[in-house]
Amino acid sequence: MSSHFTGAPPRRVPQQQRGRRRVERLLGAAECVIAEAGYDAATMCGIARRAGSAVGSLYQFFPNKDAVVEALRARYFEEYEDFWSDLRPAGPPLSIEQLVSRLLGFPIAFARKHPAFLPLLDLPPTAHSHHRRGMIRERIVDALRAGRPQLSRPRATRMAAVVHQIIRGCLTLYARADIENRKAIVEEFKAVLAGYLRVRLEGIPCCERRPNGVGAVSAAGARGGSKH
Repeated sequence: MSSHFTGAPPRRVPQQQRGRRRVERLLGAAECVIAEAGYDAATMCGIARRAGSAVGSLYQFFPNKDAVVEALRARYFEEYEDFWSDLRPAGPPLSIEQLVSRLLGFPIAFARKHPAFLPLLDLPPTAHSHHRRGMIRERIVDALRAGRPQLSRPRATRMAAVVHQIIRGCLTLYARADIENRKAIVEEFKAVLAGYLRVRLEGIPCCERRPNGVGAVSAAGARGGSKH
């Protein structure tokens, strides 16, 4: 973990389209530099040079590197939030295998799309981190309880915290692994997460939602419920 991240001071938000385009170009350059060099080695001069801009132009919008990083985090979170908001299925409840595939598959795909995402995970939390973490865990709670009304919210909340840490652990080891070993790392964590969910959800009936809004216990859920 970096010991140099001090948190982001307020930055200037551009009001005109031209300024917004310039900020997007600067953030794109920052993403590339941080992905290649890491947070500690990235510099404001290097980011400006990568963007083809004067360093003064960068400082016009971002007072320091931490402000650049927080802007990147905010941009990532907007896209990340869309996924977590859609995690709860609109149709029949997801099987454990389907849920595990979504919970681990999207963050890994996101990390591949945004190469600075993994380096930024190692930075200390900011004032916004608590809200972001809470939102993600609430969405996991909703996904766990979808079709499982007998799973209490307090228990689902505890489970969501564990699931979230498993996801973060997967991303951490994925970032540190050699490219040829990354797929295997993900598969190991899928096994861990699936095993955890099977144990914790065993015996909790899973109700399939029907078009008329009436739930019916699935065969698998009925078998699990018959144990009690």
